Amino acid sequence: MMSSYISTLAWTNTALNTLPKLQSDIAKVNTEIATGRHADVGLTLGITTGRSVDLHIKETAVQSLIDGNALTTNQLSLTQNALTDVSNTANSFLQNLMSVPDTSGGAASLEAHGKTSMSALTATLNTSDGKRFIFAGVNSAVKPVADYSGTPKTALNAAFAAKFGLDPLDPQNDPKIATIAPAAMSSFLDAEFAAMFTDPAWGANWSSASSENLTSRISQNERATVSTNANTQPMRDLAMAYAMVGELGIGRMSASTLQVVLDKARIVVGAAITGVTDTQAALGVTEQRVATSNESMIQVVGATQAQISALEGVDPAEAKTRMDTLTTQLQMSYATTAKLMQLSILNYV
Repeated sequence: MMSSYISTLAWTNTALNTLPKLQSDIAKVNTEIATGRHADVGLTLGITTGRSVDLHIKETAVQSLIDGNALTTNQLSLTQNALTDVSNTANSFLQNLMSVPDTSGGAASLEAHGKTSMSALTATLNTSDGKRFIFAGVNSAVKPVADYSGTPKTALNAAFAAKFGLDPLDPQNDPKIATIAPAAMSSFLDAEFAAMFTDPAWGANWSSASSENLTSRISQNERATVSTNANTQPMRDLAMAYAMVGELGIGRMSASTLQVVLDKARIVVGAAITGVTDTQAALGVTEQRVATSNESMIQVVGATQAQISALEGVDPAEAKTRMDTLTTQLQMSYATTAKLMQLSILNYV
């Protein structure tokens, strides 16, 4: 009996021992077919594994720049659209300044347009992409511009009332506006009024934005300015012009004093429109730089992936042939083992 048991084990051991290796080899080939690369890159490449690691690091780094540029491109596009809105509002306002007659009726229309333009400017400068305010500079987590009805109006009313002895609670409707001389208004616009749109008053009453713009790394060796901010001169000038026309009670002014205000507003708005156009042009250059960098980096990623594939890749046809061969061997091993397990030397004693 003992002789029979030992002989049966000897016959079956060899067949049984091949099964785990065949199963392991099949699992590896399966992985190679699924991924297109060696199942154990380190084992296969040996001392050239370091080269493979370096290539993967390079690919990841460049791809992260491409992904970052997608966000930058979106922000630049959003900023350009917002600047177009600012420019359109300013151009409409300037056209109205040029076409509406310098009369009390025309003044009422211009005053209303100044108020709506101020509201539009404030809303646009407070544009957010859902994560940050695009006109806040590096202080992008903070709403950049205060609503005019808050601290800006309070500061303007105080300066206007103090200069001309008007009702501090409602200077725009004080009848004494009609007595303001053109020279006095010109002096006010150039001094006390203008000071509200320069620092420190601008930062204290109007803006929480940073004057430092956002920069971004757009390629491995290049950084670019990718934003603008509410503190630029064109934005201050537009706020000044809209407040000048909309918040100084121009409907109550004498014709000559009204003319001073409107002439000043036309000059300020014209300069602001030019400034906005220049800002859009500068950001347009950045957009082109980002696009050019992306084209170059996409080529780098493609070339790097090709190098990785040359090191780590497997031939799909060869892998399929190995899979078929190993599967056939496994099936034959199962069949042979099953037959051997049924054998006993006792059948031949």
